This record gives sequence, structure tokens and C-alpha cells, in this order.
Amino acid sequence: LTCWRRKKTEVNIKIIHDGDTLKYTCRKGLGFQALSVLKKTPIEYDCRKADCGVCIVRILKGKENLSPPTHLEKDFLKAMNADFDERLSCQCRVLGNITIALEY
Repeated sequence: LTCWRRKKTEVNIKIIHDGDTLKYTCRKGLGFQALSVLKKTPIEYDCRKADCGVCIVRILKGKENLSPPTHLEKDFLKAMNADFDERLSCQCRVLGNITIALEY
């Protein structure tokens, strides 16, 4: 038997926080929560279910490189009158290079 493995594609993530630009790499398709566990990012999480908004981030570059918003996320962002470039990081999977800003 021949066994083959898919190549794990890595993506680059830049997080701008408190005037610093932090750079991370992770496997394509990983969520921000998993990245935070693996690499100790400054993104805060509380509910992890699109209920609280603690993990809201502003997408500066690469919005198209995130998974589409879930129904829960869409409803929450609409209720909060969020800007078009804001997302809940607990609901996102990173599919390509991206730059985000944390504003807390």
C-alpha cells in the first residue's frame, strides 16, 4: 500500500495590539482559538459561542481569507451594529494570510 499525506499549508497571521505587530504562522484552516492555545496570542475569549463579543477583532487585510461568518456570528454582529470589517475570532477559521487589530 502506498500512503500519501496532504501537504499542510501554513498561513501568516499578523496581530496589531498595543502598538506592536505580532507575527504568527499556523496550519491553514485552524481557528483563532486554537492558535491562541498553541502560540499564546493576546486575543481574549470568554464564551466561545458568539454570545459575548470579547473576541471581536478588526480585519485590516485578508478578509477573504477567513471562513464565512456563522449564523450565530452574523446575528451577534448585526445586534451589535458592528462595522463591516469586524469579526468574532471565536467563530473564524484562517484560510490564508491575514492582518487583524485588537482594539482592547
